[in-house]
Amino acid sequence: MADCIPIGPELSFSQQILELATHISRSLPAAEQREFVGTYEAQVKVEGEGDVPEDKRADVVKSLVGKLVELKGGLEGLKESDVESSHLLLQYVLSNTYAVDSDDYRNSVKQVADAVQKGAEASNRQARVDVAAKILNNTYNFLAPSSPLRPTVLLSLLTLLAHSSDISVLPLTTSTLTLALSQWSISSAEKVSFLTSAADLYQSIGDLSKALEILTIALRESVDAKIVDKAVLLNLAVPDKFELDEVLNIQGVKEQLGKAAEVVALFEGDEVEAVEKGKKWAAANGSWVEGAGIPGFTADSVLRKLRLIALLSLCAKAETRQLEYAPVAKALGVEEAEVEAWVIDAIRSKLITARISQPLSLIRIQSISSLSTSSRRFGPSEWQLLEKRLGEWKKSVSEARQVVEEAQNVAAQPVNQYQQQRRGGGGKRDQRQNQNRDQNQNQGQQENKQAQQQEEVAAA
Repeated sequence: MADCIPIGPELSFSQQILELATHISRSLPAAEQREFVGTYEAQVKVEGEGDVPEDKRADVVKSLVGKLVELKGGLEGLKESDVESSHLLLQYVLSNTYAVDSDDYRNSVKQVADAVQKGAEASNRQARVDVAAKILNNTYNFLAPSSPLRPTVLLSLLTLLAHSSDISVLPLTTSTLTLALSQWSISSAEKVSFLTSAADLYQSIGDLSKALEILTIALRESVDAKIVDKAVLLNLAVPDKFELDEVLNIQGVKEQLGKAAEVVALFEGDEVEAVEKGKKWAAANGSWVEGAGIPGFTADSVLRKLRLIALLSLCAKAETRQLEYAPVAKALGVEEAEVEAWVIDAIRSKLITARISQPLSLIRIQSISSLSTSSRRFGPSEWQLLEKRLGEWKKSVSEARQVVEEAQNVAAQPVNQYQQQRRGGGGKRDQRQNQNRDQNQNQGQQENKQAQQQEEVAAA
């Protein structure tokens, strides 16, 4: 848009039209290009130094938009930047030719956006897709924040990226989307229509989490029974989502639950009992599940979540922080040989942290997720379990302190004895050394005395 602002006002209407006609002609066969531009030269030609009268401009622009739509956005050009700049100029011409709240302006912008999207989707060149995405992005930013045309252009951009590129290059966060919805001058029904269409796009490419996020925003705008059921099923289809609170906590949602109420009830009662109930539900509702058309939502996916939640509940209630394979297998309704696989699935899903002892067929629990229903629902049994565990931890800490103190005493005792022995041994050595010195001195004195006596006898 910055490139368009200095160029547009400096050109007369005639020059702007001829610039656009020249660009559009590049999408025509070479033999037709000069004739096409000549047609518009004749339409904008005026006598003297004046410009095209105001009452004739709308027809010229309408004709130009019609040709651009016919050529699927006119995405051909010597350079991609030329195509992008010409569309910026076109948006400037449209906004200055029509009143922005008029039907002519709205229809023209919608037609151009739709043509650009379809032209890029029909192309097998990534460069053309990229320039079309830039054109739609620029168009969105050119429009006023409150413009009712913004959702239409944004949906065209999302559709293009979803089908021909990578939709993740356009981060559509909840905060960004919520702010935009509050600015757009459209009805609540139109907002819901945009959101459901955007959710369908993300669902079509397998991004179920994003689709659920957008549908949740739609439910806050309007609690419609069809949207409620779809949001619930999407929630169940997302592999790592084990709670339905995000959807069910929206005011009015629970009252609008249709057929999905049966599957929701499985996640609201006793976790272990829900596994057996889930098997019966799956057997009775296979056709309904298949007909829902939600990728990832199957009877098996529902049973998987019920079993993992049941395993999480067992871990949360385990007094000794250990579980044997047999009771787990019975609770989950599986063979003992399958228990390890379920524990690994729970660990990967970040529901529990645990170690498996294959020789002992034992699960040693280290921590559990806060998603546990038992950890969120604190009744008398949970208080009793907490009291027992606190008592066990207190006893373990006391025993650990006692062991440490005993170890310190044992470690300190040999050092004191050794030091005493060293001091005692040193005294004895000194005593022995003194005794040896005294003996040597006495022996030397005796030897000297004997020598003197011998000398005296010899002299006599």
